[in-house]
Amino acid sequence: MRRTILPVLLSAILAGGCVEPAGVAYSGSVSTPDLVAVGPGVQVIADYDEPIFFSDGFYWWLYDGYWYRSTYYTGGWNYVASPPLFTARISQPHIYRHYRPQGYVHRSRPVPVHRVQRPVVRDHRRRR
Repeated sequence: MRRTILPVLLSAILAGGCVEPAGVAYSGSVSTPDLVAVGPGVQVIADYDEPIFFSDGFYWWLYDGYWYRSTYYTGGWNYVASPPLFTARISQPHIYRHYRPQGYVHRSRPVPVHRVQRPVVRDHRRRR
């Protein structure tokens, strides 16, 4: 009996790490998109239809006037009431749409923007 339980228990523990995170809007393998620097510690997805930034281990998206972040650029977006200072310094995020610095050569194509899960926009005003 013990010889059967141990391998089954070990398999269940190892399989637990293979679960896809909730809120991710893709299927299959997604590689990291090409990122190019746009400021100190801030990168943007190169030549992309939406200006999605990367900094401090998160992707950042100014969507419908609010900042959202996710560990994936394909979905799982969460509203951030007080984004970090670097986001405040990006006064016109839309200028980074299709951003390609001089000499840029793409290495991998990101997921098409129509397959990216949009943030769920709610009324973020404080209620009294």
